Amino acid sequence: MVPKPTEIGEALERFLRSAFSIREGDSGFDWDAQLYDSGFVDSAGVVELIDFLESTFDVGLQDDDVFSDEFTTINGISAIVHQRLATRVSPDEATGTDAARVAPPDR
Repeated sequence: MVPKPTEIGEALERFLRSAFSIREGDSGFDWDAQLYDSGFVDSAGVVELIDFLESTFDVGLQDDDVFSDEFTTINGISAIVHQRLATRVSPDEATGTDAARVAPPDR
């Protein structure tokens, strides 16, 4: 089953706070904060961030993902990871249903 974007965001927030020493009370840090422009993550930190995402969620990120406008906030990154995960699994896995697949009869 694919994790929800909020679950991805929670894991991402924990990682960012730990790896980049972002305090709980930092009023400038939220899920829509610009991670790079606001100085939360520097250029070397991007490599750590990508490694965390790829290893934690077993997902391969493409250059288009990493250089997109969405890859600047927790909300945007969570959406990208969720989309990558959802496109590699069956529709039932993505939605969490466990419907049995029945082959159509031979004609």
